[in-house]
Amino acid sequence: MPSRMKTLDKRFSLTEAEGRFKKACDQIVLLNKRLGEVQKRYKMAKRASNRVFRYNLRLKLAAIEGVRNMYYDYAFHKADRVAELRRDLFNESVEIVSGSDSDYSSDDAEYM
Repeated sequence: MPSRMKTLDKRFSLTEAEGRFKKACDQIVLLNKRLGEVQKRYKMAKRASNRVFRYNLRLKLAAIEGVRNMYYDYAFHKADRVAELRRDLFNESVEIVSGSDSDYSSDDAEYM
């Protein structure tokens, strides 16, 4: 019986980790969208030579990027946990691919 309980605990942990991973991915998508919108506003302010708005928008960009990066780290850890649980439960070989998001990476020179 104890091994069955461990298996059930792992299955519940897997379900929970998958749900949290999906939620984190959804948040990353929303943050990327928000980041794109703020970048667009920043470029418009830059074209209009509006320094006050540019400063505020740079601060927003930095905050959004920071939150997004934390979500990336969190999602990566959850993906690692999901892969570990899937290996233990189903003997699956799960490969975690870490890619860069070049469309939304910041170029500090662009915002100065």
